[in-house]
Amino acid sequence: MKTIKIGTDKILKKDVKKLVFSPDEIPSTQLFNSDDVIIGNHSSPLAICFVYTWPSDHPPENIKRFAQKISNYAAITGFWRTTNGGKYAFSNILSNPNINKLLILVFNAKDNAHLLAETLSNLWQNGVNEKGIIIGSRAPNPKFEQVPNEALEHLKKQVDLLVLKKLKETDFEMIEKVVSACIQEPENAVKVSDFEGLEYYSTLIKENLIYDDGIRFETPYILDLYSSAKKMSYDEKSLVSNVSQSIQAENLKDASERVASYVFMNGVMFKDERGILNVESRSFTLTVMNPLEVIPPHFDENYIKKYVDEFMNGSGENIEEPAHICHDRIFRRWGNQVEKAISLLKKMPNTRRCLISLLDQTSDMENATAPCLDFIWFIIRQDSLELHATYRNNHLATVNKDGKLIDGEGALVPNLYALGTLQKFVAEKTGKKTGLLILNDFLGHLFVSGV
Repeated sequence: MKTIKIGTDKILKKDVKKLVFSPDEIPSTQLFNSDDVIIGNHSSPLAICFVYTWPSDHPPENIKRFAQKISNYAAITGFWRTTNGGKYAFSNILSNPNINKLLILVFNAKDNAHLLAETLSNLWQNGVNEKGIIIGSRAPNPKFEQVPNEALEHLKKQVDLLVLKKLKETDFEMIEKVVSACIQEPENAVKVSDFEGLEYYSTLIKENLIYDDGIRFETPYILDLYSSAKKMSYDEKSLVSNVSQSIQAENLKDASERVASYVFMNGVMFKDERGILNVESRSFTLTVMNPLEVIPPHFDENYIKKYVDEFMNGSGENIEEPAHICHDRIFRRWGNQVEKAISLLKKMPNTRRCLISLLDQTSDMENATAPCLDFIWFIIRQDSLELHATYRNNHLATVNKDGKLIDGEGALVPNLYALGTLQKFVAEKTGKKTGLLILNDFLGHLFVSGV
């Protein structure tokens, strides 16, 4: 690896330099799903990200073709869905100091349901607090998990952020002009104002000019996601009699580690329709003794509280969020089923009929946004209220190819914490103790990252 001078930047009054990698020094890529990413020219100053706004598993063909075309000018190009994907995007950008521009493209919308574009803009403008929460962001999870604050500050110094929203297919030519501006020499710098609607954030270039100013750091910043993944262990435990089989856990931290280890050890691997490697286990149960005892440290407490608020109260602006959809079906669509459940349990404490349904049999087989949670069953035994939840499908967690848990991903923890909150609410209303929470999973799966 060596540094070479390729020109002079009269705007910043410095040499323009590039980092040249030998074949064995090219930064190794860390990807969640290789089908979503195109690796290009390592000398390019540009990373391009398409924010995922499409309801299907794949972007439209014309968008895919356009991404392939402009990827020829970038070091890395990819489709990006959630803030959890930040760890993968940032690790690859930081490992290549030649990248000094990050271009975000949002088609047909101002942002997606995860408010990814807004979160990135707030990161560059406002930074993060001591817990890594992006200041000013309204995103469901306003944090880039597994990316330390030091790395985020380094990223903002290394890279300028450019954001284009509400794009149409008719804007392809304009996007290409922005891409061209990002790779121009300083003497050919282009004004930000030349592009309508372009947001531009830079900690270095204050003249609102777009061009390639070369490397700002002479050594890569290595953010190794996989070696830092958590080692898990699974061992058999005796189960609570007549309640469940396979896995028993004390709390959600214990549950997330045990169930991920169990599925990785015993599940079947396959690639789904998006090309993502899965490990799945069908029709197993997980019993959690104390679901509200602790929030696993790799899940942000504010995110969990926001998720619970959407699940219990229907708060939030995005009605397409999974927790909001569950709230609608539990509390609104067919009346307040929780009130009916409480009334029934008070009248008939030994009933076996206290079942809340989220399944809409008229449309859910064709409904891509149907909730994965189908049924909630309450039963009182030994003066304690148990909650049994049935999921047809459940993204439990994400692991690396060695089976180590990657922090902050998966629906298991927020789902069970929300269900535990509902269980506690019903238990208090019926004057009972809070008992076991049992997950019945028809298909629980892990995503395998880095394959």
